[in-house]
Amino acid sequence: MSAGFNNLLWFVGVVEYREDGANDGRVKVRAFGIHNEDKNEVSTSDLPWAIVIDGSYGASSSIPDVGEWVFGFFMDGVDAQHPMILGRIPGINLQLPAEAGAPNEVSMIPTASVHKFGKPPMHRMISGEDAEIGQATLQQASKKNNIESATGETWSEPPIITPERNLDNRVYTSKNDNNFVVLSDSDDGEGTYILISHSSGSAVQIDSQGTVFVKSFGDTYNSSEGFTMNRTDKDMHTNVGGDWALKVERGSGKVYINGDLDIECENFNLTARGVANINAGTATNISGGKVGVFATADDINLAANANVKMKAGTALNFGGIYQQALFGDVHIDSYKMNLYSTAYTKITSLGTPAISTQTLPYPDVSHKGVEINSGALVHLTAPSVSMQGLAAVVNGTTNTTIAGATVDVKSSLLLNLESTAIANVKATTMLNIQSATVLNLKGGTAVNADAAAVNLGMTTGAATGSNATTLVTALATLRGTQVGFPAALLSITEVAAVVNPGDLPASRVGIGYTTGGNKATRRAPQATSRMNTTDGAS
Repeated sequence: MSAGFNNLLWFVGVVEYREDGANDGRVKVRAFGIHNEDKNEVSTSDLPWAIVIDGSYGASSSIPDVGEWVFGFFMDGVDAQHPMILGRIPGINLQLPAEAGAPNEVSMIPTASVHKFGKPPMHRMISGEDAEIGQATLQQASKKNNIESATGETWSEPPIITPERNLDNRVYTSKNDNNFVVLSDSDDGEGTYILISHSSGSAVQIDSQGTVFVKSFGDTYNSSEGFTMNRTDKDMHTNVGGDWALKVERGSGKVYINGDLDIECENFNLTARGVANINAGTATNISGGKVGVFATADDINLAANANVKMKAGTALNFGGIYQQALFGDVHIDSYKMNLYSTAYTKITSLGTPAISTQTLPYPDVSHKGVEINSGALVHLTAPSVSMQGLAAVVNGTTNTTIAGATVDVKSSLLLNLESTAIANVKATTMLNIQSATVLNLKGGTAVNADAAAVNLGMTTGAATGSNATTLVTALATLRGTQVGFPAALLSITEVAAVVNPGDLPASRVGIGYTTGGNKATRRAPQATSRMNTTDGAS
C-alpha cells in the first residue's frame, strides 16, 4: 500500500454498477487498459468497489451514474484493488459508450446510460445548448398575460428564465438534469438570478431586479404552526379561477381599508349569529329588485332625525303601501295628519270586539266599530255624504248607502247637517229628534210631516223622551264598553328604540383613494340562495 501512495496508478474508466449494499456511495468502474473489456474475462461483479471522493465536504453528495466516464487513481498502485474517483469527465457522452455493440457483446450500450448518448457535456443552463429540452418550453407556453384584476387593471406573469450561455452560472442538478438549481452570476453583476426548476415546470425564481416569482403546475399548500405575516408596500391583486373560501377557526376577524371597499358578486349571503351593525357616517343606501326586512323575534325599529318617507308604485304597476297587523294595533301619533287620495278613501271595521291586553294608549278590551274623536271639530264635506246603520240613517242627495250596524253622530257643542240640495233623515222603525231646550224645524217653502199618525204638541214629549232614552241605551250596548280618552293617554308612548352606534371614528390616514368602474357579470347567477325569502316564509 505504501508503494501505491508513492506510485499512484491513474485511470479513466466507465461506471458499470452503483448499487452499493453497504450504502457507502461506492461504484464499480471498469478502468480502460487495466480491466479487460470482455465481461466474460472480468465480470462486473469482479470489479473492485471505487470510493467517490466528496470535494464538497458533505455539502453536496452525488454518485456518478452508470455509463458515465470518470477519472481517478488506485491507492495501491499497480495492485489496482482500491480505486478512488476524483471526478466525472464531461463530453465523453458524445462518443459511443463502452459496450456499444449487440447484446452479450463486449461493446453493448448499458440500458441505464442510453438516454445520455449525445448529451452535451455542460448543463443547458450554462451552455445554452438543448434549450428546447426539458421544462423550459412548457414554462414559456404556460405564461399568463393580461390577467384582469378586480379593479379592471391587467398584469402578466414574469417569464421564467430560459437556458442561455452563461459560463458564470453554477448549476446543481439531479441525476438526469430534470430538476436543477441555478445560481447565476456575472462579472458586472447584471443579469444575476436564482432559479429552482422542477421537471413538471413548477419553479421558484428571483430575477435580477429582486422580483420573486413562484409558479406551480400542481397544487400549492402553505401551512404554518406559528404566525404568518404578509405585507406589501404597494397594491395586491389576487385572481382565483374557482371558488374562494376563508375560515377563521378560532378568534375574530378584522378588515381595515383606508379607502373604498367594493364587493361584487351574484348572491350575497351574510349570517350573524349575534348582532349585525352597519354604521355609516354619511348615508346608508340599500337597493334591490326586492327588499325584505323580517324580525323573527322582536321589533323592527325605524327612527329618523328628520322625516320618514315611503313611496310605492308607478303609473304602470299601480303599486301601493300595504300594512297588516292581524293580532295587534296600528298606532299613528303625529302633530298633524293629512290623508289625501285621488280616487277614494275607505275605513272599514268588522266590529268584532277586541280581546287583546292592549293598554297603550288606552285599554281596548271589547272595543269595536269605527270611532272619530275630536276635541274641537269633525268636518265632513263632499258632494254626497251617506251614513247608514240599522238604527239611524243620514243620507245625502245620491242616497248611496254603506252597510253597517249603528251610526252614532254626536257633538257636545254643535252638530250641523247641511246639504245644498236635499237632506233626507230616515229610519225604518222610529225616528227620534229631541232637543233639551228648543227644537226648530224650518222650511223655506214648506215643512211636510207624513205618517199614519203625526203628533205635534206637549203630549209627545214624554213618549219622545222615553224613546230617545231607549235609543241611547241601545247605542251604548252596541258600542261596547268604551273607555274615555284622557289627554295623558292620547300620545303613543311606545316609540321606536334605536341603538346609538356612537361617533364615527376618525380616519387613520388623512387622504385615501377611490376606485370605480362597473363590471359585467361573468358567471350566471345561482339558481337558489340561502336567503331567497325575506317575508317570514321558511
